[in-house]
Amino acid sequence: MSAYLAALTAAGTAITVGVIAMARSWPQPASPAPQPMLRPVEALDQFEARCPIEQRQTLHVRFSMGGVQCLECRRDFVNTEYEQGD
Repeated sequence: MSAYLAALTAAGTAITVGVIAMARSWPQPASPAPQPMLRPVEALDQFEARCPIEQRQTLHVRFSMGGVQCLECRRDFVNTEYEQGD
């Protein structure tokens, strides 16, 4: 009985190895080229405004989800009125 089990195990192993070898030889689908992502600064609306922290005109960005951030001091301003520069 043990010779039978040994032969059965060997046959199962040979079949498994063959199936794995065939599966690895199949051509794999090529993945599409990744799209270049925009840098966050490029994706936002930029404008110059007077920063109350820096006390001068600095570059600010307006987020699409709301809110404004000064790029000099990195302070977030939400629901704040700005006097926009020219």
